[in-house]
Amino acid sequence: MESALEAVQFFANSANSVRVFEALANGVTTSSGLAEQTGASRSTVARILDEGESRGWIESEGSRYELTYLGEFMIEEFRAHLQRVAGGQQLGGALNYLPEPAQELDVAALRDAELTTPTADWPNAHLNRALELYRSADRYRGLTQIAPDIIAQTLADQVTQNQLELEGVIEAEFIECLRDDPERAAPWHAFADQVWVYDGRIPLNMHLIDEKVVLWLNHAGSNRLEGGGLLESENPTVVAWAESLYQDYRVEAEPLDPSRLPGP
Repeated sequence: MESALEAVQFFANSANSVRVFEALANGVTTSSGLAEQTGASRSTVARILDEGESRGWIESEGSRYELTYLGEFMIEEFRAHLQRVAGGQQLGGALNYLPEPAQELDVAALRDAELTTPTADWPNAHLNRALELYRSADRYRGLTQIAPDIIAQTLADQVTQNQLELEGVIEAEFIECLRDDPERAAPWHAFADQVWVYDGRIPLNMHLIDEKVVLWLNHAGSNRLEGGGLLESENPTVVAWAESLYQDYRVEAEPLDPSRLPGP
């Protein structure tokens, strides 16, 4: 019996093997049909089919071929592995900045994520991208550790102009920081009645903007909006995870009492 590594190498060493098995996953077909679908030569397809049959992954009847249950299992597992690797490659070094709650996500769900990262020439690239998203949004929900003044003011401007439906959950500790600073607290009065306060630690800064998840990437344990940059995803798995996480904190939070903020 071949080793697991050898089984993986059958796919990893040949893109044509992956294409042939993915084509077979769509249903019974012929070798000529596989050559047409995959663009591989007939001799290459014949070799892959022979090797697949010898492993018990493919079975044939006359000129027609189909995957066995084991063959379906092997290509599905390899494809899932490939998608996870693609997710890791898409994030690259930014994966090191993924907040702990987001680490429970299957990285494969992040393979189509968009990243905006700071550079020496543009250290605020991720912040500028976030502001752009807020200004173009119709609906915003925030799960927030800390909100820089420029973000609070941008959101307040959008709400005041009736251009944004907003609600959010924020750490009680941050609200306490506003109590003795009327200037910083001023924008919060625009949406104070839509803010909930969580009495505890919120382990990430995450926003649901329309149908998109926006996640701030930072150093482990940090509550600063600096570091790895900004991740955006519309993947249904990521959106469902974010919706659930937001609701978990929302139900444990209490409405913000506007009197906790210094006067407008």
